[in-house]
Amino acid sequence: MKATLNVNDLKNILKEISTIMDENKDYLCKLDGALGDGDIGLTMSKGFKAVIQNLPQTPDDNIGVMLMNSAVVMGETVASTMGTLMATALIRGGKVTQGKTELSVEDLLNMITAMVQALMDRGKAKAGDKTVLDSFIPAMDAVEEALNQGKTMKEALNDAFAAAENGAKRTIDMQSRHGRAGRYLERSIGLQDPGATVGALFFKGFCNYINSCSSSVT
Repeated sequence: MKATLNVNDLKNILKEISTIMDENKDYLCKLDGALGDGDIGLTMSKGFKAVIQNLPQTPDDNIGVMLMNSAVVMGETVASTMGTLMATALIRGGKVTQGKTELSVEDLLNMITAMVQALMDRGKAKAGDKTVLDSFIPAMDAVEEALNQGKTMKEALNDAFAAAENGAKRTIDMQSRHGRAGRYLERSIGLQDPGATVGALFFKGFCNYINSCSSSVT
């Protein structure tokens, strides 16, 4: 019974994330139009499409290098705030998975934890500030809990997405404190944060992929 994700799995997950971002680009732009400049959906769709186009040039034996190469492509393709944040997260995730050919649930936790720290360092935000962290941190906590409970990879990824999605929804009741959205102050309350929604869709890619795999991948 397989309990890990290999390089090919991660590449397929990135492809699934790309599809999800493209399918939700109008929705994301609508959310962003209420709090920002309205282009976050186009940014994520374009950025992940470029990442997918570059995958044939990435190694099949090193998850970390594949993620770091993808980060460079993301950063070069979309020089927006979210593009930069996503690229930064992918780079940090790549650094902690450097040399690995597969990820266990513990490795997955280390990768997500590194990505969260990168987002905090680059964005100067924390949990509750109504940002992408409000979906990434719950996902990280869910994977940590799954690891502690001895859950399978499939269970961990399903828990991560559920937590990330709930985290994004909880931003509706939060006040924005960073970026363009921060200018809206109390008026931002009642609106779902587009960055946190991007984070939820990111983990949806992991969830969709693991659930589409054969029953031998658990």
